Amino acid sequence: MSTQQERSLRTRKKLVDATLSCLQDHGYAGASLSRILERAGVSRGAWSHHYETKRAMVADSAEALLSIALEEAHGVGDRLASESFDVEALLEEVWSRFYQGPYRDVWVEFNVACRTDVELRTRLTPVIEGFFDELDAIWRSQLPDPAVYARAKDLLDLSLYLLRGMALQSLSLDRPDHFRHLRRAWAAIIRNEAVSLP
Repeated sequence: MSTQQERSLRTRKKLVDATLSCLQDHGYAGASLSRILERAGVSRGAWSHHYETKRAMVADSAEALLSIALEEAHGVGDRLASESFDVEALLEEVWSRFYQGPYRDVWVEFNVACRTDVELRTRLTPVIEGFFDELDAIWRSQLPDPAVYARAKDLLDLSLYLLRGMALQSLSLDRPDHFRHLRRAWAAIIRNEAVSLP
């Protein structure tokens, strides 16, 4: 790789990191291009060599965030193959890693922005679909029996949607004990369903 390519990759990484940081601190509406560039330490002229629009940079940032999530999801997926894995502990790990803190905050901003910004949604849709395809590949690799995978996948997907809804609600309703109780109740439902898996 040439020195120019290395410099270009470093600049893009600075821009992506600054975008994610500004999204967390200021939200999508408040993460102006000038604010992002100031945080990245990149001039507008240099920025224009890498991106045509802020939306393109946000889409790259979403892809970077989801790539980090996939790396961590591999570790979670490895636990599925273990006969002794604790479903409640697994839910709590996923909750703390992905549905609280910076990851949750930025994920919410992406989704809220997509509600009204059609162009951003168009850019992010294939990124998000690719993420879910990769996630399914992780589940499938750890659950090779097609019958087990088919039923377990529904439980896994339902779990993620439940946690996402809970994460969104936790922004306006500070009731950690209540949410923990609901996660435990869901873990019990999964354990009962797992008994009947072929």
